[in-house]
Amino acid sequence: MRVIRPADPTDRQRMAAAIDHLRTARDLLRQCGSPRAVAAARRALASASGAARHLDHRVARSK
Repeated sequence: MRVIRPADPTDRQRMAAAIDHLRTARDLLRQCGSPRAVAAARRALASASGAARHLDHRVARSK
């Protein structure tokens, strides 16, 4: 099995903050009427959600 870099619960807090910022950016871009930027923010949000799931696995494995 491949070695997974350890993670701790503070990394979860950082990830949650990053996702919150992406949601805020998406909402502000929508209000500005920037459809391409909104689409990019949605893709970034989906990617960050996947990274958060991966981080949860890393935290569980680090215990």
